[in-house]
Amino acid sequence: MSQSENQVCPWCHTEIVWDPEIGPEEECPHCFNELGDYRSINLKMENSDSGIQYDDEEQLDDDLELSDEELQLADDYGEGVQQLLDSQEEAPECSSCRSFMLLAGTEPASEAFVPFVHPALGKPLLQASFGVQVYLCPSCFRVERQLTETDRLALVEQLREHGAKK
Repeated sequence: MSQSENQVCPWCHTEIVWDPEIGPEEECPHCFNELGDYRSINLKMENSDSGIQYDDEEQLDDDLELSDEELQLADDYGEGVQQLLDSQEEAPECSSCRSFMLLAGTEPASEAFVPFVHPALGKPLLQASFGVQVYLCPSCFRVERQLTETDRLALVEQLREHGAKK
């Protein structure tokens, strides 16, 4: 595998495979960050044990190719992630890299949460006992929270009723 066919996004660490006829991507198709030399540095590395010197990134990439075992581990990881995603009812997109997220669990509101009573509503948007679903991104490992379905439906109903009163 040469650099002219594959690259890894330095932002979300996703492998980017591009068409040799079109050329390399200018931005990551997963996280939409700019690729190339922007905020990049090239280092000249010397290995005193073997006498290997890396003058350019292409030579370094050729020497750092993944072994068959490492490629199999990556494939197994991807298959495991896909099986979990297929079993979920919802799979929101990660706000950072746009990968689908895995449901990690449900978390009740903390005891420190104090609901705000909106003057226009006369009651809080969320009760002190609301819960959130915790999602984990398998690509960039970001953790995000979202209201549970029950609490989302309660919020929608409350706002709908308030809108109908006017």
